[in-house]
Amino acid sequence: MIKQLLTATAFLFVATAQAEPHGNCLTNELEDRLITADLAVAAGNCHLASASDEGQAVSALEYAHSWFLQAQTLGSSQARRGLDLVEKKLAQAGQAHD
Repeated sequence: MIKQLLTATAFLFVATAQAEPHGNCLTNELEDRLITADLAVAAGNCHLASASDEGQAVSALEYAHSWFLQAQTLGSSQARRGLDLVEKKLAQAGQAHD
């Protein structure tokens, strides 16, 4: 029961942060056993949305990549699309700094 409550609370936090792209996204506040594939995808999407802030773009993309990898490990079918997008944006950011 507590696990479901913590997961629901975390999911609500991520959903709220997604609605406000410059809000706070989950980083690593949760124990691994509490993270679901859906929660990891939502956290990845939150960080992806916050990557529009140029000062924090690379950091946000790295967090998004990490969350999408975790979602993929947890069996998410949506994670691959997020990973592809993040990898493309990271490559573009790397080219911009060359």
